[in-house]
Amino acid sequence: MQVTVMNTRADKLRNYTIIARLDDAIPLNTEEWVTVERLLNQISEFVPISMLNNVTEAIISYADDQARRGYLLGQEDLVKELKNKAQRIA
Repeated sequence: MQVTVMNTRADKLRNYTIIARLDDAIPLNTEEWVTVERLLNQISEFVPISMLNNVTEAIISYADDQARRGYLLGQEDLVKELKNKAQRIA
């Protein structure tokens, strides 16, 4: 049980580190985000703010997860490429 708890903490720290790096590297004022922000502002005229906040949090969570997955896939590809180069050299 102790190992599981430590792995969970390490995983959370790793995920936080990845998300922090992505937040620093990804611009927020993209054409896509401006569109989402405009739509959220229009929706806010018709729905309770609490519901709008829930939708916004869900979008943010989804985007963070997708970015994290993309980062991890990129890292896996980089490791494979480096292994292939190392094998060619050896």
